[in-house]
Amino acid sequence: MFNKLINFYPFEEDAYRALILEEVQRAYDPGSVGRQIAAIAVSGDRRPRLATIKVPALVIHGVDDPLFVPACGEDTASAIPGAELMLVDGMGHDLPHQLYKVIADGIERTARRN
Repeated sequence: MFNKLINFYPFEEDAYRALILEEVQRAYDPGSVGRQIAAIAVSGDRRPRLATIKVPALVIHGVDDPLFVPACGEDTASAIPGAELMLVDGMGHDLPHQLYKVIADGIERTARRN
């Protein structure tokens, strides 16, 4: 099943600045970016493992994600048997607070599926 929400969520610079400062104060590790890139490079194709998932799944993907195009979310959802894809217009690679309830409702609905 494919859901499409139509909305637009502007970048809230002050809120993100505060979040980034909080995260840096909690755990600053300059080497983490390199380790993340290395992990991505060596992880290989995950689709065979995704195909073994036996529980309800919801793939949430921003239509306006500048890092991963919606086709990536579609590919992930298609690799998981019975997964639902929630494509969210106006959402990028972040999770705007305006969507918390929509996302939580989607997670709850997914958790109740058999």
